[in-house]
Amino acid sequence: MKVVGLSDLGLKRRKNEDAYLINESWGLYVICDGMGGHRGGDVASQLAIKTINDCFEKDSSEKNINLLNHAVHQANKVIWEQGYANPEWHEMGTTVTAALINGLNLEIAHVGDSGCYLFRAAEINRITRDHTLAQEMVDQGIIKTNEKRLSSYNHILTRALGVERQVLVDNYELELWEGDLLLLCSDGLSDMLEENELLNIVTSFEDDLNITASMLLQQALDRGGFDNISLILIRI
Repeated sequence: MKVVGLSDLGLKRRKNEDAYLINESWGLYVICDGMGGHRGGDVASQLAIKTINDCFEKDSSEKNINLLNHAVHQANKVIWEQGYANPEWHEMGTTVTAALINGLNLEIAHVGDSGCYLFRAAEINRITRDHTLAQEMVDQGIIKTNEKRLSSYNHILTRALGVERQVLVDNYELELWEGDLLLLCSDGLSDMLEENELLNIVTSFEDDLNITASMLLQQALDRGGFDNISLILIRI
């Protein structure tokens, strides 16, 4: 398995509120995007990464979806408590998309709008579902799926870590194939590129993950780089 991770400030933001974790010894890969417009977004994303990593480090039991969910809930608790205790961090929050890979088994814990994509046999499939107002509007038939990415409601989160004392975590599980490619990314990438554009870059440079990651980042910057951009590529 090969893994590459990148994070970039982008061209418009003053600080990077994204954070990511790559821990190949546990097969743990996490992307977090601190809530833009809220003080402490960078604090929230870093707390999430640290808490999830610490939970795995301190728990000697089997690394599975139960531990992953526990770690995400613990991260929510830590962020909420820090925000409650520190007025300057009030209502800080972060997305989280955490992938746990054991052999060819993939398990995901997901809150927010950072995404996980599967590339297989020259096709792309978004595994996670966004927790945004725009996605709810798609589900209700108010807007079409192809209108969601450019909708002003696409940046309004309906769920995030640290905003409330308790959080609902979505889980996904699937069997991987050898040769599959996974992409975890913040919306600084997915908002800039359509899925067919992601697929074109991946298929053009699939033999070199470093080049693929760099090309994805550069394309997002070329489109304006309006947000922080973070991504993890995992070749199975």
